[in-house]
Amino acid sequence: MPPLTVIFLGPQGCGKGTQLKLLAEHLSKTDPARSVLTPSMGSMLRSFSEQDSYAASLLRPILERGELVEYAVSVPLFGNYLLEQVKEDQHVLVDGFPRSIEQVTFLDSAVRFYKHQNPVVIRIEISDEESLKRLALRHRSDDTPDAIRARLAWTRKAEKEIEEWFRGRPGYRFVEIDGEGFIEATHAKVLEALQLS
Repeated sequence: MPPLTVIFLGPQGCGKGTQLKLLAEHLSKTDPARSVLTPSMGSMLRSFSEQDSYAASLLRPILERGELVEYAVSVPLFGNYLLEQVKEDQHVLVDGFPRSIEQVTFLDSAVRFYKHQNPVVIRIEISDEESLKRLALRHRSDDTPDAIRARLAWTRKAEKEIEEWFRGRPGYRFVEIDGEGFIEATHAKVLEALQLS
């Protein structure tokens, strides 16, 4: 099995993080000699926002309002993570990045720099109603109804442009799967899309 590069996209609550975790577990079992790197933009931002710095104090209200985080914060955080964590010959599974077309071009440059071949973009689709229902169950401080609706609004708008970019880019494979069903069913679809089942 060659190393996989998988980029998970989809609206909030679609299960990107859960599916990434399940895929990482599957790869660890079926390809134990190769490590799995799982950068999560949301985790990076939440962790950074808890620091005692000026930048963190500016970031906190942006996260609370559910707004798109500026390139000046998201890209350096993601780039530094890759610089410190990427190793040769490992699987890389990305959650929550890119969220804008500017982030897409940065991610593309990282894919090329680290020589990752044939990346697969998996978009997990659910309705806005399902997203609201699922996020309400997480009980996170930044998951207020207004913040959720704000995030969904800019996510839907941005992902149309992001999807068009990936679909038209040589070397990438774009797959859309239905994430409305049970977690196990969605996981099976992910494995099928990656030809791992």
